[in-house]
Amino acid sequence: MGKVNLMRIAISVAALALASPVIAQAVAMTPAQAIAAAAASPSGEVKGTIEFVVASTGEGGFNVYLNSEADYRNPANFSAELHSEAINAMKAKFGGHPVDTMKGKRIRVTGVVRRVAIPKRDGGNYYQTRMDIDLPSQIEILG
Repeated sequence: MGKVNLMRIAISVAALALASPVIAQAVAMTPAQAIAAAAASPSGEVKGTIEFVVASTGEGGFNVYLNSEADYRNPANFSAELHSEAINAMKAKFGGHPVDTMKGKRIRVTGVVRRVAIPKRDGGNYYQTRMDIDLPSQIEILG
């Protein structure tokens, strides 16, 4: 190989190394996929976008829960845990509290999916899979 060819190869390799990666559009996961991904992660957390129909809603403390299953204790349930800023933005946008206005809606949420250990009365634990929704930009109503 000549000097020119080696120089071209070196420049090409350097250009590839410095090029910014192509950002692929994230494909939304189902609740089952999000639960499996969080369970498989060593940290119990995974970033992602999840789409589901809100089957039930609930409140606890200052938070609102939008659940993918009618029973939030179901291991197949995924919950979007809305905090105050997101709750207030949704109240203003939809003219009502998310507990009342979101049931039956198809939503897309983006953030960190995490497994949360919930103590059982017998001393063991079961896990819920949730995503904290702190900002209104993390949630989109699809229909």
